[in-house]
Amino acid sequence: MLASLLISPILGFVLSLLLFRLIKLVVHDKHLYEPPEKEVPPVWWMRGILILTCTGVSFAHGTNDGQKSIGLIMLTIIGLMPAAYALNMTMSGDQLAADAKGMSVAASLIERYGDDQKALGVMAARKLGEAFGAARQATDIPEAERPAVRNDLNRVVAELTTVGEAKDASKDEKASAKAIHEDLMKSVQYAPWWVRILSALCLGAGTMIGYKRIVTTLGEKLGKQHLAPAQGAAAELVAAALIGGAGFSGFPVSTTHVVTGGITGTMVGSGAGIQPSTLWQIGTAWILTLPATILLSGGLFYLLS
Repeated sequence: MLASLLISPILGFVLSLLLFRLIKLVVHDKHLYEPPEKEVPPVWWMRGILILTCTGVSFAHGTNDGQKSIGLIMLTIIGLMPAAYALNMTMSGDQLAADAKGMSVAASLIERYGDDQKALGVMAARKLGEAFGAARQATDIPEAERPAVRNDLNRVVAELTTVGEAKDASKDEKASAKAIHEDLMKSVQYAPWWVRILSALCLGAGTMIGYKRIVTTLGEKLGKQHLAPAQGAAAELVAAALIGGAGFSGFPVSTTHVVTGGITGTMVGSGAGIQPSTLWQIGTAWILTLPATILLSGGLFYLLS
């Protein structure tokens, strides 16, 4: 999964460079390849293209980064109101019955191929079978028991993942573990409609407030000349495609990394060149971010525990 974070900026660089050169071969308006004069917008049809490509990047960014903000909001409301949000209350009776039926199979698989926590996993599977079997709908599960049911779900899901990776398990057993795993995830991996809207509002507000420094760096300081309209269109089109594809396929990528790679590619493709100092600062920030967050989160967890 981490490979996509490393590969996506390189893909953005290469594809944007190629697309920019293709545009230059097809469209021969020299104004599209020159840095814009201050306060003078590009020609109307190029403005339309830039609006469309920028909208595409925004939509793709939402499909990718929206997962993170939705997850954080869900963690918060589950922690504050576990009885209401620990489980997906929209689960149908048929889904509960299917999950209850699958718990006997899950317990058997975990008992044979689970890790050192398999005893707890088997016990959790049996408890889930009883809880789901006694409920005709999700709201029948008592509020006080819902956090415990979620904990049992998480334990069973973790053990089923271990079963799916076990060398001794047969192909059919792994497929069965995967199917039960996917069914169980529907019970805990969900987001109410208002959480999705709140996530979109937060992402939009954050972009509107904090965009200026990033835009200035990428548009004016990354290359040796100001970003030209055709360069912006090529970089945004490639970024929208890569980020959108990653969002729908589940691969993690960084919008800023992909867009930076795309703009760098267009600068190289145009012959304008890049500013090494800015690229060095961006690269250093990328490299240091991951270990810094690991150390900070690990340190905070240690102190709080």
